Amino acid sequence: MHTRRIVRTLGAAAGGLLAAALLPMAVASADDFILVPDPTTLVPTQVTGDPPYTAEEVIGTEKWSEVDVTTNSVTGPDLLHGIDTHTVSGLFTNDDFASTNGVIADLTNFGGGWENEWYSNLDAPGGPIVADLAVTPFGSFELFGPADIFTTP
Repeated sequence: MHTRRIVRTLGAAAGGLLAAALLPMAVASADDFILVPDPTTLVPTQVTGDPPYTAEEVIGTEKWSEVDVTTNSVTGPDLLHGIDTHTVSGLFTNDDFASTNGVIADLTNFGGGWENEWYSNLDAPGGPIVADLAVTPFGSFELFGPADIFTTP
């Protein structure tokens, strides 16, 4: 009789601990965003490379948008304007972007939901900001930088 009560108590405690462990990750990633290029706005000025022997590189002007990674929806269309260098290799796709207002972004897509985004704004109010975000199929993880740089206010 006491054994059933102990098993139920331990089960409830284990379930509560699991929920407490996973809840911060779910809540923390609920408002995460990344900056992504809008390929429809790319105006190429130079194309080099000979795939599959060398990486293809396209340089031109492009606009980048803010995307909510939780809903995969655009929250800030055409937010940044600047110069983009789009490189396609056999293993990944990389976009290096420099905006006209001091923002530099580097988005590397490895496929399968795995990405890395580097963000820096040297002209930000209050001082320079540099941050790095790993985007995985299991959620987004800030590697370094201000704790809320990839979180919408």
